[in-house]
Amino acid sequence: MSNSTDVGASGAVDIRYLSVHYPDRRAPALRSVSEGVNPGELVVVTGPSGCGKSTLARTLAGFIPSLIPARVDGEVRIGPQEVQTSDLAGLSATIGLVQQDPESQVCTLQVWQEVAFGPQNLCLSVNEIDRRVDQALRVVGIEHLASRDTRTLSGGEKQRLAIASILAMEPQILVLDEPTSNLDPQAAKRILDTLSDLQRQREQTLLVIEHRLAPFLSMSPRVWVMDQGRIVLRRPTRQRQDLVEMGLRTGWPRRPDGSGRKGPTVVELSRLTFGYQDEPVLSNLDLSVASGEILGLIGPNGGGKTTLLRLLAGLETPRSGDVQVKSDRVGMLFQHPHQQIFERTVRLELEIDGPLSDEGRGRLLAGAHLDGLDGAAPLSLSLGEQRRLTLATTLRRDPFLLLLDEPFIGQDRHNAAWMIGSILSARDRGAAIVLVSHDISLVGALADRILYLGDDAIVGPPRDVFCRLREGGQTAFTPDFWEEGA
Repeated sequence: MSNSTDVGASGAVDIRYLSVHYPDRRAPALRSVSEGVNPGELVVVTGPSGCGKSTLARTLAGFIPSLIPARVDGEVRIGPQEVQTSDLAGLSATIGLVQQDPESQVCTLQVWQEVAFGPQNLCLSVNEIDRRVDQALRVVGIEHLASRDTRTLSGGEKQRLAIASILAMEPQILVLDEPTSNLDPQAAKRILDTLSDLQRQREQTLLVIEHRLAPFLSMSPRVWVMDQGRIVLRRPTRQRQDLVEMGLRTGWPRRPDGSGRKGPTVVELSRLTFGYQDEPVLSNLDLSVASGEILGLIGPNGGGKTTLLRLLAGLETPRSGDVQVKSDRVGMLFQHPHQQIFERTVRLELEIDGPLSDEGRGRLLAGAHLDGLDGAAPLSLSLGEQRRLTLATTLRRDPFLLLLDEPFIGQDRHNAAWMIGSILSARDRGAAIVLVSHDISLVGALADRILYLGDDAIVGPPRDVFCRLREGGQTAFTPDFWEEGA
């Protein structure tokens, strides 16, 4: 534990011998963690998927064990408050948690109401509520969505909404679990700039869970590396070389071009047009995807990436134009894993399309790094583990068209490598793959072609698309921003 932590100060966090054990897991999620965070400090927490990062965040905020059943030993203090003996309402003005899955945090039907919900429950004046809501919406860049139905928002828009709803509470301590994971690069940069301003101008205490650390370097964070429920490494981090020494910097080498493997056309779009209510999303889009090809989809939140996948899967009907999918073997990985989890245990979920031998099931679990979790409830897994489970079940169907919506969220380098290998194996078997991701570096490394869906659609080889985006001032949609931490 940090010896310099002022444990009684407002905005300080003091963790002493904290252990958390879920009832359906053999091993504890946290093992005797002791650490401290000083007021105004930024701590970035990283480590493998399932290592306990989200459990730590939920325990600090009091969600465990108040809302999520688990045995908790040890002590957490936020300033003078002991978290385990405080009620959540009392903690809400002190510590705010932006969860990894924004869908689980949205509880009202309108954007303005969602951001106002917390301040209203603090019994603030109408003028103060209005001020906080307007400011929070403006800070995250969604003031134009104030009257929108929350059910019509994209995943990235919901993530910005979740951040705004917590900012409106003005907590002393802000805990963010992968706050940029669902955001397009421009929105992610805006959130990073906001966090920097909060730290510099308000001396906001920040604890951020992230796999991509380079963009935080300018804020001089202290980094905690977790593994198997423990903090195994802690150090100040100010330079890219620090990440290299910690084994955390992750650039992805460009994969060989797959054009030589292309087979017959699997997807053919002709003048495709689609919108929600009066909001146009896609307009006169022409596109084809061949067998053995990986097409990467990038672009701003709300630009139509997930909508295009849903049209290809037959879950939406175009307003006009034509969608031809020349195969009935279509597999789709949803952006939010809980939308395609149906069974009570991991084993039953893996066998939803038919039984597996003990050897086959063990091999599948080991490959997805879900060893020992066959009896666990799928919805009790971390978000990263849920994504690997749903990818494993999707690939079991051997799809000829594979639609992937943000598969790499919540994945450390090791688990992302398993996903990449699985995707490439599907491609080598002849599948056409359409991959949506805000991990621009990884899309650039994997895709044979990229389709950018913005004000104008741009399609072509990755190098050409990134060149045109740089020329148009859209540098946040190129690998340079994330690889260099600009």
